[in-house]
Amino acid sequence: MTVELFLGDCLEHMRTMAAGSVDAVITDPPYGINFQYAEHDDTPDGYGAWLWKIIETAESKCKPGSPIFVFQAMLNCRNFSTWFPRDYRIYAAAKNWVQMRPTEMQYSFDPVIVWWTEGKRWAAGSNSKDFYLANTSPASHIGLNNVRGHPCPRPLDQMRQIIEQWAIPGGIVFDPFMGSGTTGVACVQLGRSFIGCEIDPGYFAIAEKRMKQAQLQMLLPLGM
Repeated sequence: MTVELFLGDCLEHMRTMAAGSVDAVITDPPYGINFQYAEHDDTPDGYGAWLWKIIETAESKCKPGSPIFVFQAMLNCRNFSTWFPRDYRIYAAAKNWVQMRPTEMQYSFDPVIVWWTEGKRWAAGSNSKDFYLANTSPASHIGLNNVRGHPCPRPLDQMRQIIEQWAIPGGIVFDPFMGSGTTGVACVQLGRSFIGCEIDPGYFAIAEKRMKQAQLQMLLPLGM
């Protein structure tokens, strides 16, 4: 199992990656909804074309039968068929605790756009449902799931479920929008190799620290 982290533009790094070098793309990019990130401009203007260029490039690095998971926002639903010209389906990244907003219907799951590259697919089959109810309660964010310094980290249990069910054991998972590194932590815990890119130095430092903690945790003997 290997971990490779790269600080910088993911498109630039992908130019160095060979075609057919990864077994899955699992990523949670910015959503183009004017969210306030530290450095990224999350404007909706030109968002779809910008994102698809990156995702299509990542797809070109996949082996046959590789899954591609792209997290999205419900606010973008009307654009999915335009932005993602693939035969995709929706995975519901559900939450057991949601932030209550002044709306007639609360946002209690994130839609994840999912498709596979051409070829034989692998799935664990033990819990390969098209939804997962993640533990998003603030009181549960302890240990490796406690992420300070990033505005919207993914629930670790949710990323573990995706990786365990659809990323082939011993394979390489690629995340071009690594953020706080939750996908990478889940890969370390589950014995998958990981390649992550992050353009924000602050978020990269958080991911790097979490990855080292996860690797150290895997080396500790039981009972410690």
